[in-house]
Amino acid sequence: MRFGSVPENSRKTRNYEALMRERTVRVFAFLDELIGALPVPPNHRELLQRHLEVVRELAEARPDMSAVRFPLLVHAAVTGDEELALPAAAACTCLYVGADLFDSLVDNELPPSWRTHDPAEVNLAAATLLGALPQLSIARLREQGTPPAKLWALSYLFAETVLTMGAGQHEDLLFPILENVSLEDCRAMAERKSGAEYALYAKAGAALATEEPSTVEAYAAFGSCYGVAKQLVNDVWGIWGEDVSRDLLNGKRTLPIVYALSGLRGERHERLQKLLVASRESTEHHDEVRSLLAAAGSVRYTALIVWLYQQQARKHLAVASPQEPAGQEFRILLDDALLPPHTEEVRPSD
Repeated sequence: MRFGSVPENSRKTRNYEALMRERTVRVFAFLDELIGALPVPPNHRELLQRHLEVVRELAEARPDMSAVRFPLLVHAAVTGDEELALPAAAACTCLYVGADLFDSLVDNELPPSWRTHDPAEVNLAAATLLGALPQLSIARLREQGTPPAKLWALSYLFAETVLTMGAGQHEDLLFPILENVSLEDCRAMAERKSGAEYALYAKAGAALATEEPSTVEAYAAFGSCYGVAKQLVNDVWGIWGEDVSRDLLNGKRTLPIVYALSGLRGERHERLQKLLVASRESTEHHDEVRSLLAAAGSVRYTALIVWLYQQQARKHLAVASPQEPAGQEFRILLDDALLPPHTEEVRPSD
């Protein structure tokens, strides 16, 4: 290799990163203009901008935000063009930003810029970002000549998704106080909470691009499977990703924990239950919880379920038959390693 040349894979990676950054800039510029034009007092406008800035900084550091990427990419996969889906991507981003703020409040993980604010203000900002701004973003599609029937269908899709996500979030809040949470319960919750969200990201772009129901549903199913896989990977990171596990402190009953509780018996089961209770009060027991979970096979099982959802996503993508180069970008997305690099290799052989 000549000095200064770039391997082909690295060149492709850089090209995709540049493309994702450009998408992020366009979507957040749209939202800046949208919020700037709102007929509200300046202090309320600033409240709405606050968490948008937090997420913008994260997106600039890692510009692969699915709420931005999926609607634009799906629209390009169907029509060959991303630009007309910009308001839909902005609507999805508002939904993500609002849901993320609610999650941060519930999990006691608010960023520093919010910690001096009353929780009522945080709730108000999250509700507005989640409920009102997506609809205002969709309304901008009228300027592109989008038929009223399609605007109504998109608005209904967002309302329906928020309802499903809310049900999943409610289950997530209830699981720590329930005596028995099954693996089926855990997967169903992830499908409602995260699967529905990612299905929306893909379906919004597809529904704007085509009237063909099979294509729209194929992209929605792809998004759902990918979203659940990402959620389960986050569940692994939530326990093993940092020295202090917020999931253990919050008493979360994520798939790795539910799997261990359903499989362990006798003294080891009782020990894990006691440690999970103690882990809500102190971090000193977190390492022992991790050891018990690993010994029970929780990481391997979760990775297997992630792999199954990835395979389902590939099948749905094949049915959707995306145009290139969008199809290649989707395939790269699915080929990316989703599990933390320090976990054992668990992918089944083909």
